[in-house]
Amino acid sequence: METEEKDMIFETWFAENEFSSERDRDLAKRAYHMLMGNVYTEEHYLWSPFRCLSPGKKHFCGIWNWDSAFHAVGLSRWDTELAKESILGFIQFQRENGLFPDVICTDGRIISGFSKPPVLAWATTLIYERDGQKDFLAKTYPVFVKNVKYWEENRADRGLYHYDADDKDSDDYLLHVKYESGWDNSVRWDKGITEYYAIDLNCFMVMFYRALALMADVLGHCEEKKSWEEKECALISRINEVMWDEKHRYYADANRLTGEVSDVLSPASFMPLYIGIASDERADAMRIIAEERFKGKMPTVTFDHPAYSNDYWRGPTWLNVAYFAAKGLKNYDFSVADTIRESILDMCFADKDGIFENYDSVTGKGLYCNHFSWSSVFILEFIFNF
Repeated sequence: METEEKDMIFETWFAENEFSSERDRDLAKRAYHMLMGNVYTEEHYLWSPFRCLSPGKKHFCGIWNWDSAFHAVGLSRWDTELAKESILGFIQFQRENGLFPDVICTDGRIISGFSKPPVLAWATTLIYERDGQKDFLAKTYPVFVKNVKYWEENRADRGLYHYDADDKDSDDYLLHVKYESGWDNSVRWDKGITEYYAIDLNCFMVMFYRALALMADVLGHCEEKKSWEEKECALISRINEVMWDEKHRYYADANRLTGEVSDVLSPASFMPLYIGIASDERADAMRIIAEERFKGKMPTVTFDHPAYSNDYWRGPTWLNVAYFAAKGLKNYDFSVADTIRESILDMCFADKDGIFENYDSVTGKGLYCNHFSWSSVFILEFIFNF
């Protein structure tokens, strides 16, 4: 797309929106240009002819799994066709067994021994809700049906889901399982990862079943819709039964061998609020934790945890998981949600050196990649969908 045409799309989209502050206006503009600057327009990559996005072109050479879903969510605000290409360009690399790879690299390598959290179908339905084009659902629905069966056959245990990797003979097997979670070196995994039902994964699977039910409904597959809804309800019941610690009153990952709920609280603990499956009583208990242990911010582990640090997923604020947590609290009308939103947008606005991969949850300083795509997406979500 020519620069002049891109600028016209931007000006049209920008003019259609109202902003509550100059801060938000500035951030939206920065987020737009950051995303569009990370679009691959070259024709020699494996995903051509689709235009896909890098997480950050200077540091990430390729297209990533859940990043592609998040990118599509942001792009769909002004260009649903480009958003669709972000999805279609990635899902064409689905393995025969149904798994979506982790990364498609610019040098032609495909990293496919493990996957990423299953959010591509959810993103697809958001695009559909913005342009109403059934043909996109018709193209993607069979692909997602194949993918959900992969998760059910390879990552399910007694009605709940855990992260894993297919390359069990690799010396890096456990590292790859952590990569599949998307939370890499998180404190959540210090006591193991394959042993745990992950609270966010199970909530993402609820979102997956809801997306499939919506697609089946639109496409006229009535019996399939019913089946997806039944699976959704069964999973919700298991989450609330197994992944809630009644004694300490919180949601968290649960050890699938012992039944013990983890003592590590993270933004993932708020995912039941995001998908709306927490009772008002349980949601209020999570509200107290957001206020007292997250201190009205949303680091990747509570400030009071002994392992809290500035090391990647061990303390900094990541906008994607922070958004899901804050929006979950907002869904239950808790004012702490607005406190978290303002804190995050303020720190993104203050650091003018870019839009960063993550942020120091104490000082607000941007960390790591300074032109990060999904942070740009979730800035837009905090501004327009909160």
